[in-house]
Amino acid sequence: MQPDKLSSTEQTLFVTLKARQLLGDSLAAAVVEQIDYDFDRLQVGSLVAGVIGLRSALFDKWIRDFLTRHSHANVIHLACGLDTRPHRISWGDSVRWIDVDLPDVVDLRREFMPEPSRANQYSLMAGSALDSAFIQSLQNDRPTIIVIEGLVPYLTTSEGEAMIADLCGHFKTGELIFDITNWYTTLIERLVGSIKHTKAKLRWTSDKPKNLEKVHPGLTLLEAHPLCTLDGVRNLPLGGRIFLWLQSLIPFTRYSAQYLRLAF
Repeated sequence: MQPDKLSSTEQTLFVTLKARQLLGDSLAAAVVEQIDYDFDRLQVGSLVAGVIGLRSALFDKWIRDFLTRHSHANVIHLACGLDTRPHRISWGDSVRWIDVDLPDVVDLRREFMPEPSRANQYSLMAGSALDSAFIQSLQNDRPTIIVIEGLVPYLTTSEGEAMIADLCGHFKTGELIFDITNWYTTLIERLVGSIKHTKAKLRWTSDKPKNLEKVHPGLTLLEAHPLCTLDGVRNLPLGGRIFLWLQSLIPFTRYSAQYLRLAF
């Protein structure tokens, strides 16, 4: 699979991969060195990498917390891309980990990303998060945490709500974690080099994550964290800290990027 033949949305996986390299992820660095792709055009600098690192760290924490409470569980990562998460998180003998992405991305992952050490408890599956029949094929015999990092903003509202309803309807109990943007982010998206050069388009926006509870009975918002309020912001480059501080002062910029944890 030629990396530059992926769709615009699929190519956003290279932004995350490059960010992980800049954050010192040795596996991500090794994969970047192997793939024939022009990473420089993505303009992933220390600020973009730092922001992606904050999101990943929060999601990693939520997964670890879930596995502490549910030792016999599923972890399902939809639109997994070339993420190194199953390599950097410790998971027990009774945890089943399933990475999911579209066929071309799965081919790329199989070529460049090694399987985690617990290969007998790990599956990499080709399928679409928007395909109800595919979702129904996933095992739902245990509590499940569903990770959807970096995908939801690129869906339409109807696609996203249908996906969430399918997931909540199929799995018996668990949590959903994902990120979402608001209308302001769609206005400035072309100013962000990492988005502009993939030509991906942000579509689903939400200023009130609480409204997501209406998508499916029993869906409950547990946490919603605007990017500018995360503790790790203090470790970003000075320019980034100032920018996010200014964002925090204005409601429509404060909630331009939020990270959500919901129970179902």
